[in-house]
Amino acid sequence: MRGLKRLLIWTLIPVIIELTGLLLVDKIYLNDETTFSTTKVDVSAKTQADKINVKVPDDANNFGISYTGNYISYCDDDGIKIINTSNNKKEKITFDDGIEMSAYKWLADRDILFIAEKIIYDDGSTYLRFESYNPKDNEKSVLSDDNRKELKILLNDDGYNVTQIALSSLTNVTYVKVDKEGYNSKIYRINVMAQAERVRYPICNISSIAAENKEDRLIYQDSSSNRIRVYGLRNPIATGENAIHYLLNVDNEDNIYIGNGENNIISKIFVANLKKTRQQWKIYTLSQPVQKSNIYITASGKVYINDPSKNTVTELVSGKQLTYTGNLIKAYDEGIIYRDGNKIIGKLI
Repeated sequence: MRGLKRLLIWTLIPVIIELTGLLLVDKIYLNDETTFSTTKVDVSAKTQADKINVKVPDDANNFGISYTGNYISYCDDDGIKIINTSNNKKEKITFDDGIEMSAYKWLADRDILFIAEKIIYDDGSTYLRFESYNPKDNEKSVLSDDNRKELKILLNDDGYNVTQIALSSLTNVTYVKVDKEGYNSKIYRINVMAQAERVRYPICNISSIAAENKEDRLIYQDSSSNRIRVYGLRNPIATGENAIHYLLNVDNEDNIYIGNGENNIISKIFVANLKKTRQQWKIYTLSQPVQKSNIYITASGKVYINDPSKNTVTELVSGKQLTYTGNLIKAYDEGIIYRDGNKIIGKLI
């Protein structure tokens, strides 16, 4: 009998504890009159510090920025300067006698600088040579094939210069546009094996070039017939508009941005894609016409509109706006950089 009572007591104890707990939950935590003390956190008030703030000399020109904003580049009489924006450490890229920098461009998805150099030999012959620069390791490498043979392109004379570079990171193909005043442009295609061939296009005046990122296709602006063309395809990219067509850029998803307007004033932007129908294209009608040079298309497809009269930059789709002082230099995926006196300053959007 005593054993039975003890068993009943030990059985009831956990039941009582569970019922007590449920009662407390019902009366306290689930009571409609329970009040909570909360504090509103205004995350919009938190602003990230400007990432870029570096000093440059008065004669600095030809500015560039890596796709992450980690590095700023510029030219002066002493070569190319690279500044690490996190610590303002400066590196210098110099060129030997007889070698001059013709053009350079940052890759769209890596902190790598592609440099086109012009070499003039004592016998008067002139060649193009190409190098890549990795700022993280401060290393410069000459573009060469598997047998370490340097790639060189013979030019007719030293009056030619590289005026545009179009890079395709996924296909490892590079197009360089070479010009001399009074002559038709020459375009060279450099493949992954560091081999160059001249692109034989129909005779026309080429204003701008770009390259698709996922496909090995050259896009160019044929100013002679007011067409945006794709090398290797018979038909041009048709927008259905009669105004002047301007090739603005190609993003990482192979969207081709075509400005439409007159006298370098853009009123509409077409976002064409060769794998989509005309009905699937995006079309942006600008609220007011914009100078072509004030439109920036980034690798990720952001469209920035600069208004130098108000010192503002607006991201077209989101409407986000940044203000700046001095002169805008470039817009990139993370924001903008501008020059105010002898300082290059960045703002994140």
